Amino acid sequence: MKTYMSVIAFIIISFFLSSTRAFSQKEQGTSSTTLEAQPGNQGKGGHGSFLESTIRFDNSSLKKIVLYPESIVAAPEAFWESDSAYHLYKLWHQFASLPIDMDRWKKDLQPFINTPDSERCKNSQLVISQKMMNKEKIDDFNKRAIPYLYSFLPKDCPPIHATIYFTTAIMLNGFTMNDLVIYGENSDKENLFIHELFHRCQRACGTIAEKNDSKDVELDRIYSILWTEGTATYVGFNALKEFPNVDPLLQRDYKFLKDTTKINQLRQSLNELFKDIPILAKNTKDQNEIQKRVIQIGFVDRAFYIVGCNMAATLDKKLGRDAFREILLHGPKYFIQKYNSLVDSEHMIFDLYNQK
Repeated sequence: MKTYMSVIAFIIISFFLSSTRAFSQKEQGTSSTTLEAQPGNQGKGGHGSFLESTIRFDNSSLKKIVLYPESIVAAPEAFWESDSAYHLYKLWHQFASLPIDMDRWKKDLQPFINTPDSERCKNSQLVISQKMMNKEKIDDFNKRAIPYLYSFLPKDCPPIHATIYFTTAIMLNGFTMNDLVIYGENSDKENLFIHELFHRCQRACGTIAEKNDSKDVELDRIYSILWTEGTATYVGFNALKEFPNVDPLLQRDYKFLKDTTKINQLRQSLNELFKDIPILAKNTKDQNEIQKRVIQIGFVDRAFYIVGCNMAATLDKKLGRDAFREILLHGPKYFIQKYNSLVDSEHMIFDLYNQK
């Protein structure tokens, strides 16, 4: 399995690029319904952890940038270190091995500097985020979101305490690094919060494979994006009736969840990618080619999200919610193999676990 390590490293890095706003899809295809949003089984997760969980909103980072950009540009490194949202963004850059282009970032702040002081409080991102800071709004979101999230989680999943930071001038719609960071324009996109919060819940739960020091750790990392993004997308899709405000990227994902032709095409592309992974140890040229395909298929075409969601839906519908919770607990290998046991060969995911 050591021969896979270079591509695994790339896939993990790519995972943290998955929400990048530069990644986009072409609008295409008509939809034939294969998946319909259903209300969550709220508060019936078999545990009371959601009663102790808390989610808070914080738009202080966004306020600083919009209202006082001059002071930030005068000492940008200090801001990246002291500001809670940007400290997480700095960690994200470090984890993804992406250098921070400070000069370019300061240019991104120029429009805020050019805005007259009297007009800055009218900034659309700030206005949207400020509406979310109302205590009644926060309490209402907690009341609805936490039981909903825990209705999908294993009974032993511990409570979560998360902050959703609103900020701007970042290259992502949103990401999770213990707490959540959300791009300002998405400050009211509660469905995106559900998606990212489910990642937070998954990490809090952990998996049996992780706890038992699984021998499949390398392959688990390869398939983990399909597993985590697929299940989070499914949870977000099911939340549409309760949390209908969706950011554009997830909205496109949800559109394709009803397009069987699109799903089949993406599954085929994903399987071809997985089948080619074992050749990566041969030479650098092969690795570079696969890396490009990971980005294109998994993130630009959104296969990790759309195919993974279709898999999660199949498992939840055919096995029931209790079995779905067990799948989350057991991790990506169980997710792949349990799904494959329920479908015909045409719809299976190529299983590298069985190729050892």
